[in-house]
Amino acid sequence: IENWTYNAAEDNWTCLAGKMLHFRRESKEVSQSGYEIYKRHYRSQSCEGCPLKERCTKAAGDREVVVSLERLRYQKQAREILRSEEGYGLAVRRMTEPESVFGQLKNNRGFRRFLLRGMEKVTLEVGWLCLAHNLLKQAANDQKQRATFLQ
Repeated sequence: IENWTYNAAEDNWTCLAGKMLHFRRESKEVSQSGYEIYKRHYRSQSCEGCPLKERCTKAAGDREVVVSLERLRYQKQAREILRSEEGYGLAVRRMTEPESVFGQLKNNRGFRRFLLRGMEKVTLEVGWLCLAHNLLKQAANDQKQRATFLQ
């Protein structure tokens, strides 16, 4: 539905083929953490003869979508923040700061999964990984300094 049009006044969606999907019902899901997610169900009246039906849905009947309008609002807000100058600066900074460390831990050190279970133990394991990473980095810097000093 990323490419569909939502009409807030009439509370319906319009698909790429121009078919309207009307509101049918609302449901509520509760996540494991207790967060309540309200979802709205929309269904088209007829998808018969639609040239896009095969690409749109595998269902034998009409197309139905389930949408969390709150989630869509949060996504839109996040996209706007990321597209701003400040958001772009933060994204660039993120690429250079922690992402390279995670890549080095995974690729160079062979860390693929945690050996322990539970938040306390995983936190401890991450601490040991970071400590080892920083010590190896410091040793490499010290070795470079010694090499330039001896020249």
